[in-house]
Amino acid sequence: VVLGCDDDEADTGSNFWQELASVELSSAASSIDSGTFTAKKYLWIEFSGVGSNGSSYPRLRFNSDSGNNFAYRQSMDGGSDNTQTSQNHMNTTGNVGAFNHYFNSFVVNKSDKEKLVITQGVDSNTAGAGNAPKRRETVGKWTSTSAQISSIQVVDIGGHNFSSASLTVWGFD
Repeated sequence: VVLGCDDDEADTGSNFWQELASVELSSAASSIDSGTFTAKKYLWIEFSGVGSNGSSYPRLRFNSDSGNNFAYRQSMDGGSDNTQTSQNHMNTTGNVGAFNHYFNSFVVNKSDKEKLVITQGVDSNTAGAGNAPKRRETVGKWTSTSAQISSIQVVDIGGHNFSSASLTVWGFD
């Protein structure tokens, strides 16, 4: 059984993960926003995007919070980790130019608790088969204990745009 999938059950049941939001950029932009969705206790976030110029830095924010309410620990390519506290975002992938970014995040989203996040990200970094992609593992938290996450933003804090991007959010109680 994987995340509620059971081949023996009838097709009349509901899936474990329910799609809460799915958006795509229609033109280049420095952020993508899920819009408001019904909050769930557990969230799965999937992002795919391409930086358009310069160094692209896709970072997570919740409920449009740009205050210093995020803290995280990250490791790039299995190297030693570093810690960032009192940040206005949470890291997802590395900083690359006009290349691909992809990440999945899983969130415990209980209203009266800090929101805990695990993210696995990858970026192509440099084109061609002779260049391996970079991976980033991040664990973090959003310190809000007054509400659940009901919207998600991926912002490029490098001051550049995504030439294309998609963001999908699933949830379950």
